[in-house]
Amino acid sequence: MEGRLSLKGQIAGYAGQCACEPLEIIYWDGDRKICGPETNDAVTNPACALHFKSKKAAQQSIFRGSLGFGEAYMDGEIEVNGDLQQIIRLSLHPVFDSCQAPIVSKLLPLAGLFYNYNSIGGAHKAIAYHYDRGNDFYQEWLDDSMSYSCAYFKAPDNSLEEAQQNKFEHICRKLQLQPGERLLDVGCGWGGMLIYAAQHYQVTGVGYTLSQNQLDYARDGAQRAGIADQVSFHLEDYREAEGTFDKFVSIGMFEHVGRKYYPDFFTKAVELLKPGGLGLLHTIGKNDGTPTDSWITTYIFPGGELPQLYDICQLAGQHDLRIIDIENLRYHYHLTLEHWIRRFEQHLDHIRELIGDNPEETERFLRCWRLYLNGSSVNFLHGPLDLYQLTFTRGLTNELPLTREHIYVR
Repeated sequence: MEGRLSLKGQIAGYAGQCACEPLEIIYWDGDRKICGPETNDAVTNPACALHFKSKKAAQQSIFRGSLGFGEAYMDGEIEVNGDLQQIIRLSLHPVFDSCQAPIVSKLLPLAGLFYNYNSIGGAHKAIAYHYDRGNDFYQEWLDDSMSYSCAYFKAPDNSLEEAQQNKFEHICRKLQLQPGERLLDVGCGWGGMLIYAAQHYQVTGVGYTLSQNQLDYARDGAQRAGIADQVSFHLEDYREAEGTFDKFVSIGMFEHVGRKYYPDFFTKAVELLKPGGLGLLHTIGKNDGTPTDSWITTYIFPGGELPQLYDICQLAGQHDLRIIDIENLRYHYHLTLEHWIRRFEQHLDHIRELIGDNPEETERFLRCWRLYLNGSSVNFLHGPLDLYQLTFTRGLTNELPLTREHIYVR
């Protein structure tokens, strides 16, 4: 009995210190506790309820952190009645740093060292794990261009389609694309960036992806757009890319490179980009050196590793890539994710049909992705995640505009 009360006390203590709004804890034995800032109304009508269906689920959440909570939530051992993002936000409070997790939990982020996800062979498997779940699945909640990266909102009420087209245009202007130039897209996804650039700026281009589904979709998209003679797409690792290009872009791919291979990435960028050529790196990042979340690397992005801005700038400089502009689009990614979440929930029944015939596995998958999308949104809005666009030149060049006016004014 005493041990059970101790566990309940820990949960109530953390929730009480971390909750920004009234929160009800429902324990595995039916006991209830109101935590957080309380008002008279909140005592009987809390904004959100967190239900631990088993003692094990509570123990996992306390002693194994996000990995334990995530697994218990996926398995249905934790239910959230109300705003899931309110619960996720609890984990961002500094008080959780004092949680004395077992040593095995603290070592989990190091597990990836024993399997080289980011080697050429490992990268193929890691990318296929996430991106080859079927184009039909992603079409349910991405925009028409199938852009699976941060959009650019000129106004808060932009549609997702408008904001993703804004992103492509924003990047094209930063790269100062000109008709006839060759553009390389490393990690081209479903091809949206290259197709947009070819249609609107009359460039030719080459895109590289490690996803067969993305490759097929991108090639079909180029055919439908009537620009198959301008762009080509290849199922190859960026380290196998060849040629010389006027401009270089990489959107949402650097997070998969891995710290060990950062030098290889920048070496390859120098090799492929002509002297004086412009490049743009669009990547999630963070300013602290904490490991990438272990639940994310286990269930969402095997081998994923979020870079620090400091590391990017230092390595770019060491490879004579001169950074000329840095923009942080952190809040834009929160807005993007909120669009994805709404579409995901609106199309949930159809997504459920697409996933498979095993109801238990399907529900686990849906809960996993719900947690991933909402957790990402919270971390961009309230947490440590940033979204950087870094524009650079290969070597020194003085043939650049004096201002940033070319990005915003036509």
